Amino acid sequence: MKPWKKSSLAMASLILLAGGVIGCGNGSKDGTSSPAASPTGTASQTGSASPSESPPGEQVTIKFAGWGDPSEKEVFTKLIKNFEEKYPNIKVNYLHIPADYVGKMNTILAGGDAPDVFYVPDGDFGRWVSQGLLQSIDKYMESSQIDTGDMWDSALVRYRYDGSVTGKGSLYALPKDIGPTVLYYNKDIFQKMNVPFPSADTPMTFDQLLDTAQKLTVRNGDKVEQYGMGPIWWEGFVLGNGGKFLSDDRKEFLLNGKEATDALQFAVDLAHKYKVIPDSRALQAMNDGQMFETGKLAMIIQGRWMVPNYRKLKFDWDVAPLPANGNWSGWSGSVGLGISSKSKHADASFKLLEYLSGPEGQKEQSLMGFAIPSFKSMANTDVFLQPGQKPEHAQVFIKAAESEIPGPWTNLPNAKWWDMLGQNLGPMWEGKRPAADLLNELKPKIDQAIKEGNPAIFK
Repeated sequence: MKPWKKSSLAMASLILLAGGVIGCGNGSKDGTSSPAASPTGTASQTGSASPSESPPGEQVTIKFAGWGDPSEKEVFTKLIKNFEEKYPNIKVNYLHIPADYVGKMNTILAGGDAPDVFYVPDGDFGRWVSQGLLQSIDKYMESSQIDTGDMWDSALVRYRYDGSVTGKGSLYALPKDIGPTVLYYNKDIFQKMNVPFPSADTPMTFDQLLDTAQKLTVRNGDKVEQYGMGPIWWEGFVLGNGGKFLSDDRKEFLLNGKEATDALQFAVDLAHKYKVIPDSRALQAMNDGQMFETGKLAMIIQGRWMVPNYRKLKFDWDVAPLPANGNWSGWSGSVGLGISSKSKHADASFKLLEYLSGPEGQKEQSLMGFAIPSFKSMANTDVFLQPGQKPEHAQVFIKAAESEIPGPWTNLPNAKWWDMLGQNLGPMWEGKRPAADLLNELKPKIDQAIKEGNPAIFK
């Protein structure tokens, strides 16, 4: 399933990229859906089961909800069957929601009939946990066999909440997956154009990316027949240039800083000044994914979740780190597995969560090719690296998982500030407003949105 990935903010002139996402899953394009603004509530801090928790050994039935394409549904159907054989006193009803998962889950959660265990996109975690919809799993983790020390820290941290901010405090979900973002490239085009392949070890600088994209762009008069690069998932570029979205205490909007606005302006210039990536008009007839798959695009930013599809392509391809003016950087998406705060069978629910997030569940998902295991030790084995299959440099995903941080949409429980940002960047993406001017203008409005939406951090 397309994971975690969070769609990049809407580019009116480029494309609305989920940035993000994901990879893994998607309630939105990347696996991480864009969080909606929501009131701040009080999350369940105890993790205690409902008073009606069934006695040990009694037959119980729990409901599990998630999304995914047919291959993912097949894997989870198999995992649930194996789980039921291991725990014969627990029956699992699998609710598969193939489309608009977040929208439908919002309705279900509001109706008070939540599944016991369900997918939690990282972009929706803050809203759901702050509304008290998720149960802390701290008490269960104390006796769990899951080795959290072997898990990617950036995957775990995004499912913590301390009552005011995410990223700290109690654990409310375990990662089902983590989806680092990387640069995919068409090796056949590179060879045809006599352009060296990107390094699998060292990120291209922005200048190197521009030079490479220019060499790979083919024009016929004013018409571009082949683009060197796909639309930019700009959040990674901001991080790759040393920019910040928020202050360390999450109270102030910092995207108007020079490092951030320089990165944003570079992303805009790639489309409007250098014309090496398709603008919104070019994308009307064919989106960037279709362009890459049909050989009209040499490089594209995507997550691990595209590997199963790309393995069916007729041309050769590989992956490289995201471009950055410095060390490896960028964002990763994730989908977690959480337990409803209203579950009457929390003990049984945690057993399922533990099984799906544990070694067996992670192995089955990784073998599908779309996800990197949550366990670092497993990621460094053939279960994930899958020698003999594309991409040749699968280790790029491992280094990306080590280096990339959760997307900015995960930083605060109430994401009104993030929504406001996305709704106001259109003039910049259209090339009508310089990035620095627009971001300086937006700063006081977004600072106010942060304060209004997240009053607990200002107490």
